[in-house]
Amino acid sequence: MTPLALLSITIVAMFFNIKEHLNQEVVDYSGAILMVLGLTSFLIGIQLLGVSSIFVTLAFIILGALLIFWMSRVENKVVDPIVPNRLFKNEKLVIDLILFALLWGSFVAFNIYIPMWAQGIMGLSALVGGMTQIPGAIANFIGSELEPLIQRKMSPYTIIAIGTAAFLVSFAGLYWANQQASYAFLLIMGVFEGFGVGVCFNALLIAVQFDVEPRDVPISTSFAYLVRILSQTFMSSIYGVILNLALIKGVRESHGNITMSMMNKLSNAAVAKELPKAYVPEMKTIFFQGIHNIMLTALILIVLVVIILGYLFRREAVKRNIKKTEFKVN
Repeated sequence: MTPLALLSITIVAMFFNIKEHLNQEVVDYSGAILMVLGLTSFLIGIQLLGVSSIFVTLAFIILGALLIFWMSRVENKVVDPIVPNRLFKNEKLVIDLILFALLWGSFVAFNIYIPMWAQGIMGLSALVGGMTQIPGAIANFIGSELEPLIQRKMSPYTIIAIGTAAFLVSFAGLYWANQQASYAFLLIMGVFEGFGVGVCFNALLIAVQFDVEPRDVPISTSFAYLVRILSQTFMSSIYGVILNLALIKGVRESHGNITMSMMNKLSNAAVAKELPKAYVPEMKTIFFQGIHNIMLTALILIVLVVIILGYLFRREAVKRNIKKTEFKVN
């Protein structure tokens, strides 16, 4: 990626000319440095979940939180802050960002663990496991193209509700599915998940830009991207811990017949054939329990989105009723 990045920077430097007067304010280097250090520390702590000592993990997370808090104090004093604190006083924007975080936190569960489901439980190759993402990619494109066609007829949150319904169908289906679920079932669930991503992404991106002042549109757009990345990174670590806990529990209950080394080979078709056939069914059951727990966690995130949307719709309904009452009185 580095050569491509350098090439992109070179092309922009050579050919991108803009006549408009650019922002001449002093760059907020202190805020940028504190944000990078804080997020890096926080993410290191998250990555260490279930791997290192809980005290080391908490130390990194607390350090990251303190650095981010320090950054927020610095941002109050600079002329042109990299992340203005006023963004967090905007209720609509905060809700948009929370929805982004929850939806993309669930999305990564499908992206990572459905191929593992196909490999570890169905015994398919890595190539065939990766193909579970193809229907979702196609549905994602369809959802992205459909969203602009309906955005003039519906509010952004109504469109997000449609996408969330697709998410809900996908993860509810994956949660209630049993170990004998077919490959075709995973593909169908991928269609719902991909459609939900396509619809929600465009609608939320528009909401993020529409719910702020014009001067904050670039910052809010970039910050929404950061929130998505952080959410995916955070939830990837959480899902990893959930899977490891299920594997450890299953290995412990096998009374020494199954080891973690054996479980790690299960999702690798190249070496899975070397495993003792007598224990493979039990190993698949253990692996499925871990993925089942991950799908439950992702489903809970979607349910939280449904609750937030329900709150927003109820609040809008109350506002409309108040306006109707005032109109009748007048």
